[in-house]
Amino acid sequence: MSEGGAQRILLPWSRTCIVCGADNPIGLRARSYKVGDAVHLPFATRREHGGWSDVTHGGFVATVLDEVMTWAAILGSRKPCFAADFNVRMLEPLAAGTSCTAIGRLVKARRRIFDLESWLEDDEGRVYARGSGRYMPVPPERARHFRDDFVTTDDCLDLDHIFRSGA
Repeated sequence: MSEGGAQRILLPWSRTCIVCGADNPIGLRARSYKVGDAVHLPFATRREHGGWSDVTHGGFVATVLDEVMTWAAILGSRKPCFAADFNVRMLEPLAAGTSCTAIGRLVKARRRIFDLESWLEDDEGRVYARGSGRYMPVPPERARHFRDDFVTTDDCLDLDHIFRSGA
């Protein structure tokens, strides 16, 4: 999967995150990729992500959209970031077992606030949800803790390349 022929680069992941956490026993353990100016997170919904009648819970959809917007903010600002606020608009029900990709992209960067957009689409390009949000840098006293939670391998984007400061 690539965007206009852009290279797909594996991003580091967390030990604890509900979406990507390697050590989280109930997490999705999905991996995100930098693809051009966007972040892609391919995954398949599971029955345990359900809300009702085999439909994926809206809170789960919001969680994966938050994940890709957070990564897009991190890559755009080169600083650890978190959501100040975000909104998700559900467009149609997402059935359990659907292979899909959450995509996030930085729309506008200011000094301390970053505007993001995201969407969740299946393999045919059908969009199930759209998100938007404002993200901001993690306070300096929390930034070190943030970075210490990452797992990296030789085949993923290096943390020193991502964070230009001593975060």
